[in-house]
Amino acid sequence: MRAGKPLGRNHNHCERMSEPKVPASRGTHWPAIVAVAINLAPIIGVAFWGWNAFALIFLYWLENLVIGARTLASMAANATMGGGPGLGIMFYGPAFALHYGLFCLVHGMFVMAMFGNGAWGAGWGDLASAAFALFAKEPNLAAGFASIVFWQVLQFGTFITNGAVNETDQKSLMLSPYPRIVILHLSIIFGGFLLQMLNEPLAGLLVLALLKTAFDVAEAMGKMPDFVAKLKEHAADYGR
Repeated sequence: MRAGKPLGRNHNHCERMSEPKVPASRGTHWPAIVAVAINLAPIIGVAFWGWNAFALIFLYWLENLVIGARTLASMAANATMGGGPGLGIMFYGPAFALHYGLFCLVHGMFVMAMFGNGAWGAGWGDLASAAFALFAKEPNLAAGFASIVFWQVLQFGTFITNGAVNETDQKSLMLSPYPRIVILHLSIIFGGFLLQMLNEPLAGLLVLALLKTAFDVAEAMGKMPDFVAKLKEHAADYGR
């Protein structure tokens, strides 16, 4: 794209869909700094607290649930504060909760079946049991989960204060989490499968956590690879 060329309609829509970002023109790197900070807990957990692949990947799955809650909050804010259709949340909110909830449920069952080593079942009820058991066995997981919640609350606050709440719509917000989940978690699950085959070497788990950190930093700064941007653009077009 040549310098000075106006941004296309699809590009603008895609930017709005991706939710809170600090514009590059402000010259600030605080989103990247915070993204690194919140990913320190998983890195420390692997390096010093003895987390295995299941603990790490299950924590990343829990992050999806927090992202879903933040997305619902963003949709509600758009309906009540951002000039969106007030009744839209009555339809899109439950639709998102049902579809995204089922998506996360199947994803979680797959993680359980693949990385749980038979310690728990692979049904929907077993996810709660696994979560309680993991946090009891690895109480330091609470630090990782708290950092995830903090980051999503911060992103929601930024979404409100930087005006993005006025520049999007219910359908775009509803679709916004999926490109991240599809790309990032397919990579994490594939990497975790390889680590299991290699008996979970520490270096491999650290690489997995560092790759997740790099993804979060790139997303926070709006500098995702082209194929990720195109996937988000297609999702945005579908949401129009």
